Amino acid sequence: MDVFVTVLHGPITPRPGVPLRVEVYDRIAGAIRVGALSPHSLLPSESELGEAMAVSRTVVREALLLLEEDGLLRSRRGIGRVVSASQPAVGFERLRPMEQILSDRFHDLSVSRTEVTLQQESALFIAEGLGITSASPSLFIESVLSSNGDTLALVQEHLPAGENLHAFGTRVQRIVEDIDPAATCLGALTAELGPAFGTGRSELSVGTPGVVRAKLLKIRPTSPVLIVTLTVHVGSRPLYLAKVILRPEAGPLEIAHSAARGHSSA
Repeated sequence: MDVFVTVLHGPITPRPGVPLRVEVYDRIAGAIRVGALSPHSLLPSESELGEAMAVSRTVVREALLLLEEDGLLRSRRGIGRVVSASQPAVGFERLRPMEQILSDRFHDLSVSRTEVTLQQESALFIAEGLGITSASPSLFIESVLSSNGDTLALVQEHLPAGENLHAFGTRVQRIVEDIDPAATCLGALTAELGPAFGTGRSELSVGTPGVVRAKLLKIRPTSPVLIVTLTVHVGSRPLYLAKVILRPEAGPLEIAHSAARGHSSA
């Protein structure tokens, strides 16, 4: 027990907009994923965990329930909660940058920036996706994802610019205007903001890349590709719109499903 409390010890420092249960979840999940909490190990009691992280038992209980739902913990009757024997694969159902999703399979994945452009006017698709007018400026960021020299995906990101970007706060503006070239914009935003970033929605379709995209993907314009259209909101406002074009070599995208919580009636 002492080992667990030591690993998880330290007061939780709340981040703006992030519930305490999410902070506790992140600390325990992080310790599990890096191996600090080994499989089959018994966790301390809710009281001990709450005391170690300076939060209430209620907050701890809510976090532990989320960890069980996500398969990181198992509840054993008469014993308590133990770390699962194996970590569940984090699938496409979570808001994660594509470079992180693909790195589960391609450990040497790299991000190469191909374009960053401030567009003075926005195409209708972009304007509607970002909730701005066509006359408003927007930022276009394009990156290629590769593994061992082989191109896997093209990521084309759109964000509001000028006053529309400033409306999301100086922190978001700073991240967007100073993106790490080794990450996509979504990668930079999620790394900095964590769960406070927002909620996303993806639409998946099959298509062809066309001439321009095909050149970047190093395939024929008529080759089949998977196209992911992703939007992310902060609060009720859209901040991020992207098209991710994946070659078949990128492999399958896993989507995990939970059992229905309701009960059907005859």
